Amino acid sequence: MSKLSPLDLVKRTPKTNCRQCGFPSCLAFGAAVIKTGLDPGQCPFIDLSGLDIAADIPRLKDQKSKDLEFIASLKEKISPLDFQLIAPCLGVRPQPEPGETLAFRYLGQEVLLSKTRVLIDGTEPEDPRDQILLYNYVASGGGHPPARDWVGMESLPNSISKIKTLATYCEERLARLFSEQPQARVKAAIAAIDGQDADDQGATLAATCPVLPMVPQRILYWEEAPEDQFAAQVKILFDRHVLSYLDLESLVFSAERLADRLSSLVAANIPA
Repeated sequence: MSKLSPLDLVKRTPKTNCRQCGFPSCLAFGAAVIKTGLDPGQCPFIDLSGLDIAADIPRLKDQKSKDLEFIASLKEKISPLDFQLIAPCLGVRPQPEPGETLAFRYLGQEVLLSKTRVLIDGTEPEDPRDQILLYNYVASGGGHPPARDWVGMESLPNSISKIKTLATYCEERLARLFSEQPQARVKAAIAAIDGQDADDQGATLAATCPVLPMVPQRILYWEEAPEDQFAAQVKILFDRHVLSYLDLESLVFSAERLADRLSSLVAANIPA
């Protein structure tokens, strides 16, 4: 098993999030290379000298093959579901068109999901994990409605191995992003993914973002306080019923995508 990680690749990029690779950030690009077998040469600036990435290619292709097989199994799993029946439980909209199709928002993007295909803003997602996340959400059939009773990842069962992943790919990234950008620009990006300000007097910024209709996530940001030797921090909280809709792997990925979308929107400098 290779020890190459997305961060190893990010170190070899300019780390400017220029998006010429087609991804919203250098980290998202690195993750796609490691987890889906994407050609690292898709970044025009990456330095691969001295790196034996070819040794990883069979493993990466194997992972992508496994992801596609998993997507096929998820399609079989949702095949017998009555979309009209489960739509209200998922907060989605059944579409009046041939074949069963569900429409809903995913981080401010429009999703059309049928039993054979997923489109995000009219385009098939490049990363198989997006399909896995969205099909898993539909396959849940709905669960306990969100209670808005917020808990950290550490409070969810069997989550110990996911806490570091969440911190690396979401919380630490957002802490850097928020500390480097004007708060008005950050709030505009949050609004663009349908997020709303939340009441938390102890945080510099608090917002609730509906990553999926029944999967809200609470962002808490505390700015740096050098006099107290306190670094900027972000904490992501989940509704205590979230595992009714997503497994832990998909939940962590949804938080990673939250960071990707906010990074992309801030980089695009959308109007405040």
